Parts: sequence; C-alpha cells; structure tokens
Amino acid sequence: MNLYYRRSPALTDCRNGILHARPLGSDKQLRLEGTGRRIWELLEYPVTIGELSLKLAGEFSGDVEKIARDTGRLLELLCERGLTEIHRKAPSPEDKQRFSYLGLLKRALVNLIYPEHELRIRFLEKRAAGMTGLERKRYLRDIRYREPELYQAVIDAKHDFGISDRAHYAFSHTMIGLPGLDNLERCAEAVFSENIPGDFMEAGVCQGGAAIFMRALQRAYGEGGRRLWAADSFEGLPPPGSGPDAALGLDLSETKAPSLAFSLDGVRDNFIRYDLLDSQVVFLQGWFTTTLPTAPIEQLAILRLDADLYSSTKISLECLYSKVVPGGFIIIDDYGFFAGCRQAVDEYRARHGITEPIKPVNQSCVYWRKQR
Repeated sequence: MNLYYRRSPALTDCRNGILHARPLGSDKQLRLEGTGRRIWELLEYPVTIGELSLKLAGEFSGDVEKIARDTGRLLELLCERGLTEIHRKAPSPEDKQRFSYLGLLKRALVNLIYPEHELRIRFLEKRAAGMTGLERKRYLRDIRYREPELYQAVIDAKHDFGISDRAHYAFSHTMIGLPGLDNLERCAEAVFSENIPGDFMEAGVCQGGAAIFMRALQRAYGEGGRRLWAADSFEGLPPPGSGPDAALGLDLSETKAPSLAFSLDGVRDNFIRYDLLDSQVVFLQGWFTTTLPTAPIEQLAILRLDADLYSSTKISLECLYSKVVPGGFIIIDDYGFFAGCRQAVDEYRARHGITEPIKPVNQSCVYWRKQR
C-alpha cells in the first residue's frame, strides 16, 4: 500500500531562501533549503514518495532512484519532528483535480505566478533613470537574475508573512500569504468532511483575495449552496476614535493607509476575474457598527476577522461570534500585530468564558474552533 505524505500545519519563517518550520506547540525548528525546501512546498497535498521523486527529478535533472532514497529519509525526519502527516487513502481523481485548481489559485492570489513583475515595477519606480532604452529592456528581461536577493525576498514573503513584508504584497490580491490560505483550506476541509453547517464570512476584505479563496473552496468541494459574506467599508478603516485605538495611536484610515481602502467595484471585479462572483456572494458595505448588528446572517461555519482595530474587532465579535456554529472556526488575522485587536479578542473571550485554545497560523494570525 502506498503511503501519502502531507505537511502538517506549522509555523514557518522564510528568509534568504531558507525556510524554518516549527510544529505547533513546539519550540524546535527544522531548517530547510534547496531541495529540502522544495519538498516541503510539494507536500501541500497528499503525495507519495514516487510522485515526489518524479517531480524532483524533472526539476533538478537527477536520478529518480537516488532522489527517492533521499526524499524518503527527509520524510522520515519530518514525520519524526511532527511536521508531516501520513495518509493511507489515495486521493481520488476528483481530489487531484481539486488540489491542482486550489494550489494554482493560491499561488495566483499571492502573485507567485508573475513575481518578476513586482521587481520590474520597483525598478521602473526607483532605478531606471540614466539607462538607455536598450539597457532598460535588457535589465527588465533578466531582472530575476539581475536582482537575485530582492527576487528571493519576494518569494520568501509569499510563504511567510511578517509586518516588514507588507511591501511584497502591494501587487497581490491578498496579503495573508500562503500560510493564511492554507489555514483557510484546512478549516474548510474539516467543515465539509464533518458536515458542519453554515456560511463563510470575512470581515475586512481589502482587495478580496481571502474571500475569493473561501468562495473557491465552497465551489471546489461542491458546497456552492453556502453563502460567502464579505463585509467592509470599501473605503478603508475608520479614523481612531476614543479608547484603546486612540491610546495606541493606530491610524489606518485612507489618508494614512490608502492601499487598504479598496473599492467595492474593485473587489467585485476581482471576484469576476477568478470567475467566482455569483448570487451566493453577499457584500455588506459600510462601517461595521452600521452593517453587522442587522446583517441577516443565520449560521457561520467559518468567520475570518481582519479588522485591525480594537473597535472594529470588538463590534465584529459582539455581532458575529454567536452566529458561529459548534464545530465552526474563528480566525483572527491581526492578533499578533496589533495590540488593540489582541485586547478586544482577549476581553471578549474572558467575558464569555471562551476557553478553546488559540492556535497560531503565522506571526500575526491565530484561530480556534468553537466547542461542539
């Protein structure tokens, strides 16, 4: 019987082409680079050693049998460290088609498909002056190799999101990175396999990438009857008022953070671009204080909050947490970055006696599952 390997949820840190992976609940990291890192990336979905070896032989022009032996040893180590799961059931042809589509969609949403274009834009913004037209064209053509360190930094940022990496998401449809998308996928897989009822929702959608992926998951798993709720002002975050937001001096309003003020038309067009806009996608436009208290939402299986501020996180939890069904998931994007968001979450959990353990997704994002 073939064994199928898939990487386990883990905390990753990517810098200078090196990926450090740490199992949840552990302080021990494993350093992966070169072929080892590539194997980690290829463990996105269940795969056999033989399938891995054929892919690697094509990419690295190596001997398949030797690659299989080396890959097997690495997989043993990953399993030993709690970084890899073993599945005994083979994915069906439908599963493989689904994995192929969702994997490609994730790479498109974080712009791992055309990363060179990000370098070209930066180059034209800052460094093209003084070059002749021919010199500039040659530089743009070969920019991946002319700017290898910057190229690697862009690639690393897509696999690991830190606050210093925000610039690497200026041209992506989502800023949550591959770990954030992987987390959404794992939550959705559990919801579908366990028949947990309810819609999916994101409050704070920016350009819409995470919400787009949530709708793609519903469609890919034949769960298109569920709704996808997307709540946002579509004009940026409100100015900091009184209370913790003002005390922290956190101002993410349009004049300070214009990239967060993406229009409703822009988000709708992004859904259309991925062929994922339909009648089950519902936009709630306006400040959360206005839209969420009266939103006609009955049940939520996944609630993703990307509200940044204390006030926005507080009102979101007050209006939406009770809608999350037992067995559903609550994902908080900014818990690690913004003290106000963390305070709002901690206060709400304490006030309502919520004891489910908070699990990390990356430096910023956390989630927990509502008790059944």
